[in-house]
Amino acid sequence: TIINADAIHKFNTVVRIAKFYTQAELAENELYVKRNLLDKQVIDISGNKIVRANDVIIHEQVNLSSHNYECYISGVDIGLIGLLRRLHIENAMTRIIHFFGVNMVSNFLSWADIQPLDLVRGSIRIKKEDSKLQNMRPEDLADHLEKTNELNIKKFLKLLDKDFATEVISNLNINYQRDLFRTWKAEKAASIIGKMDTDIATDILLTLSRKKREEILMGVNEKKKSAIQALLSLTRTPISKRISSEFLVADPSQTPRDIFQKIRKSASDFSSLDYIYIVNQKKQLIGACNLHELLMQQEDTPIYKFMSQNLIEAHLKTPLEMVVYKIVKYRLHALPIVDSNRELIGIIPFDNISDIIEAKFSQ
Repeated sequence: TIINADAIHKFNTVVRIAKFYTQAELAENELYVKRNLLDKQVIDISGNKIVRANDVIIHEQVNLSSHNYECYISGVDIGLIGLLRRLHIENAMTRIIHFFGVNMVSNFLSWADIQPLDLVRGSIRIKKEDSKLQNMRPEDLADHLEKTNELNIKKFLKLLDKDFATEVISNLNINYQRDLFRTWKAEKAASIIGKMDTDIATDILLTLSRKKREEILMGVNEKKKSAIQALLSLTRTPISKRISSEFLVADPSQTPRDIFQKIRKSASDFSSLDYIYIVNQKKQLIGACNLHELLMQQEDTPIYKFMSQNLIEAHLKTPLEMVVYKIVKYRLHALPIVDSNRELIGIIPFDNISDIIEAKFSQ
């Protein structure tokens, strides 16, 4: 329930709510302090880095006309003191630290220097004219954007120049890359593919339908197109048509709670989901976890603590017979397929090779 500020009165340290009050709706340019800002990552525009809001600094002043007090956010504390203050142990810890001759100061960011990246309604509030965003590392931006949604990513990319946006897109997870290119028109997609590294461009095109892929390549210059087509030809192996893009990946630090939210958001139209694949910052496959194991864990346990690191996998050039052999021998519901850099490019579910097994047993 949101109560209109006119119904809130403060006398010294006591806050009172009027007996009769009207409820308000959250406006487009408003956000919840706790839900959308506290403990969330924000972009420090003046410092060109992503930081975490450990505490929110709220100032209050008396409105002389209405004699009511008004609150406003003056900034956030991103330092250790802000965290200690929230835990109500600031004074005790400060005395202990001072005993050892160490002084701590608040690391304060003014509200004028920051804007929350992901507001309650999914809008991005970053100053478009601020060129300092261009100095941020594209991989840092990509990692943070992956924690939002496709709509936020699209809005954010519009704020960047084309070259820097291409770098950010190149560092996104393949699932986000696929979703973006599926929705973009061929002309826009071609302009981005043309600026990308050939290997990355090929991996993205492999996630798209043949028709979409051909439409995009028509807009790419001949030199880049030839290089991409050469790589695409290498993927025309017996297993390529059996690869599915219906899989979910997670960061090692994500918890079952995080992953279940991702499943509800991203896997609603999957035909099946048996495993969660864990990738590192370089997008390399480092582990896997089945859903049963995920359900048995505490909701706040990082997945790296219980994921399986003894992986069975295959490559694009792995013979189809070997793929079938691995799936049957190790009783897998799906086999991950990785490229030469161990980046996950797809999976081969059991259903996609069931016809081979059926034919073998019918002989």
